[in-house]
Amino acid sequence: MKRHYIFFLFILCCSCADDDDVDCSSALPPPNWFEIGFFDTNGNALIGTTYNQETFRLYNSSEETFISKVPFSSPEYLQVRFDSINPQTEYFLELSATDQDTLVFDFSLSNGPCFSWFVLEGLTYNGDEIPLSDNSRIDLIKE
Repeated sequence: MKRHYIFFLFILCCSCADDDDVDCSSALPPPNWFEIGFFDTNGNALIGTTYNQETFRLYNSSEETFISKVPFSSPEYLQVRFDSINPQTEYFLELSATDQDTLVFDFSLSNGPCFSWFVLEGLTYNGDEIPLSDNSRIDLIKE
C-alpha cells in the first residue's frame, strides 16, 4: 500500500509541472493596421472609382501621413496603420481635391503572452460615432 501511495504522489508531482509558458516561436502577431472602405448608399465602392488615386492624404495640424489601398487584397479599402495615427485625435482624410472627411480613431494597446497589439475601439466619421461590428475592417457610407 505504501508503494501505491508513493507512486501516486510521484504521478501527482509530475502532472503538476509548471507548463504555463507559452511557446511563441510559431505564433504570428496580429496585423498592425485596419481597413477603411467608402461606399455609396447603394453599396458601390468609391475607392478605386470615384476616388481613384494611389495614396490618400491623412493629416491634422501637427502631422501628415499617406495611406493607400490594401496591397494584395481588396482594392476598395484603404489601409491605416496604427503606428501612423494617434488615438482620440482629429484627422482629415483628403479623398479628392474637393472632398475631405473628418475621422477620429479610438484605439488601445493590448498585451498578450507573445505580442502586444492594437485594438480599434471606436471611430467617429464626420462627427458621427460609427458602430463597429468588425474592428479590422470598417465600411463607411458617403451620402
